[in-house]
Amino acid sequence: MAIDAPLNTSNSDLLRKPLWTSLADNIANLVANSIATRRLTPGERIVETTLAEKLGVSRVPIREALKVLHAQGILTGGGHRGYHVATFDAETTQQILEVRLMLESFLLRDALNNWRSGVEDPRQLDVAISEMERAAKAEDLPASLLADLEFHRTIRNAARNPIAGTLWDTIARHVMIVFNFERYRDKNLMAIPRQHEQFRDLILEQIKTPGPDEVISNALEDHILLIDRRRRKF
Repeated sequence: MAIDAPLNTSNSDLLRKPLWTSLADNIANLVANSIATRRLTPGERIVETTLAEKLGVSRVPIREALKVLHAQGILTGGGHRGYHVATFDAETTQQILEVRLMLESFLLRDALNNWRSGVEDPRQLDVAISEMERAAKAEDLPASLLADLEFHRTIRNAARNPIAGTLWDTIARHVMIVFNFERYRDKNLMAIPRQHEQFRDLILEQIKTPGPDEVISNALEDHILLIDRRRRKF
């Protein structure tokens, strides 16, 4: 069981949190990253002692991280039975997508207002796109997943909406796992930055010439479900 994906630290300026995250949070992110990249597969048992040995840490932060992932529904079981990787069935995946679309619609609306007023800089989106390109050239799937998530986290931060932002943070690990489902992701990693460039360009157009709210919400839905909808046509 290899758990060597990059740490995914969360920067929540709105809530004035420190830039670092706890060891338990980092471990939870590593486990979630490993599930997203199929290093850990649905139903696989997570052994607390084995994980502690591999990461070279005590069992206390391991236990805390696993409890968090269990509370979020990413792991099942617990107690004397131990933890297992949850199976993200079609119903669960649909629920995640519905909540994500709802939250990101609010966040994108508020981010657009802040970009238009100059409070936030939309060029920050390019940082994540550049990282997607680097990951694609290196054929680095974990890095591509994290860069994809970071693009949407940039929107979340630019929105300065502490309520929707905190709720988005809660499902961020679920979103990353769903990112890697074949029906929602292009196998060609170089296609990922191109898709996000197109969405960024639409955002820039909306900043310059605002349109109806449904224009951007529909664009967001198309962006998130692009691959799945494309495949359903064939």
